[in-house]
Amino acid sequence: MSITITGKHMDVGDSLKTHMTTEIQTVVTRYMDEAHEAAVTIAKDAHHQFKVDIQLHVGRSFLVHCVASDADAYKAVHHAVEKLASQMRRYKTRLRDKKRHAANHEYRAELVQKFIIKPQEEDTGDDNPLIIAEATSEIHTLSVGDAVMRMDLSSLPVVFFRNAANGELNVVFRRSDGHVGWIDPTRKLA
Repeated sequence: MSITITGKHMDVGDSLKTHMTTEIQTVVTRYMDEAHEAAVTIAKDAHHQFKVDIQLHVGRSFLVHCVASDADAYKAVHHAVEKLASQMRRYKTRLRDKKRHAANHEYRAELVQKFIIKPQEEDTGDDNPLIIAEATSEIHTLSVGDAVMRMDLSSLPVVFFRNAANGELNVVFRRSDGHVGWIDPTRKLA
């Protein structure tokens, strides 16, 4: 597994790099067998807090993301790795099963186009910003549980997916009360 460690507006010393590499490899070995790559960014903000951002690529288009901060760089790394371990522990069985059975499953995804929607003539006020699709992504065919797992692991507020049960486009999202919402336009209200 390759681990890329970068410092934003700071130099990351060899000792801290070695510490981060060891900690991440320990967690990955404990919960996943292996992972493709990890990208770690450490930055110091205006309030003298170190912010550690870990992005672990577990499989094809599958990301585990966690962020932590502290006044001490080593403690910030420790908190971020603890969050990573907690997320991976929660979904350990499902992550291993996905990796083990990946060859037996047909990989189906649809590309989402990158675009910018310009405001209409009547929407020229200051309160109407441009709508921008930030990155090209894929719409995966998933079960609802797998979509929720992807949302939790990647720290995304919403996941748009094709429901494996009915083939329709669905959305799961984090509600303001902390629960998970699910939009399935094919379900009939009773």
